[in-house]
Amino acid sequence: MCVIDLTTKADKGSKFPGQSKYVPWLVCMDSSGDDLSKCNEQVGVSSSDVNECLKNDAPGLLNQYITVDKPIHSTPTVKINGKAVKTSYTAIRDAICSAEPSLKGCSSAMPNGADWEPAKEHVPPSSENVMV
Repeated sequence: MCVIDLTTKADKGSKFPGQSKYVPWLVCMDSSGDDLSKCNEQVGVSSSDVNECLKNDAPGLLNQYITVDKPIHSTPTVKINGKAVKTSYTAIRDAICSAEPSLKGCSSAMPNGADWEPAKEHVPPSSENVMV
C-alpha cells in the first residue's frame, strides 16, 4: 500500500500515476520471495520513505483500501472503468477495447477458448468452512 501510495504521489502527471514503478515492484515481489530491499532498489523506491509510510501512514491507507475493496465479494473480481465485467477473456477484452480501442490487442484475432470462464461453485456454509 505504501509503495503504491508513494509512487502514485510522485507521478501525478502521468496517465496512469505510479504504475510504471509499482507494477514492476509487484512483479519483483512475487518473483523474488518478497525481497523488499531488492524490489525497492530495482524500481527506484526509497526504502526509508516506505518505512516512514509504514510507521505513520499505514493505518490511514489500510482504512482507505478497506473502503475501496468493500464491494469485492469474490475472486477474481474484474472491473474496467468502475463497471463489473465477467471473467471471460472475451468480456474483459471487449470492455478494455471499448474503453481504449487503439490498443494493439483490440485489432487482433480472438484466441481459441476465449470464452472460457472459471466455474462458480456454491459452497454451503458449515462449521468447517466458515471464516471468522
